[in-house]
Amino acid sequence: RFRDPQSYWDASTGSPSERLRGDLALLPGLAEAGLCRAAKDISMAGLVGTALMLLECSGVGGVIDLDAIPRPEEVTLARWLTAFPSFGYLLSIQPDRTPAVLERFAERGIAAAAIGTLDATRIVRVRDAEGTEAAVWDFVAGPLIGCGQDGTS
Repeated sequence: RFRDPQSYWDASTGSPSERLRGDLALLPGLAEAGLCRAAKDISMAGLVGTALMLLECSGVGGVIDLDAIPRPEEVTLARWLTAFPSFGYLLSIQPDRTPAVLERFAERGIAAAAIGTLDATRIVRVRDAEGTEAAVWDFVAGPLIGCGQDGTS
């Protein structure tokens, strides 16, 4: 639930500590199994802003499919994109490993989905339900936070 009026999504208050420990164990388990290449917790920048940081530091671009982002039914997409979840992560997964990763989240009852693809353009785009794409950031034109594989840091 949201901690109104802020955009903080509370995914942990009232949950048993055993449940929370098991949920957190998913992340190192994915890394240890070689299923995840990179990850970033969704920060105050929201999902798209956090994706920008992860993609910039990875030296890539890509497309985020807004319609594929899992969210509670009662929450609008606009609000969800600006939410700061207490348990929300973006993971970079090879396509052939995605089913195994999604299965691990499903086993714990945690929503997870493939929400985009990466490419070498260094331009980040979003795609809406109609398939229309719009550029969000072009790292060739300028940095966001100044990290990346082009020697900037």
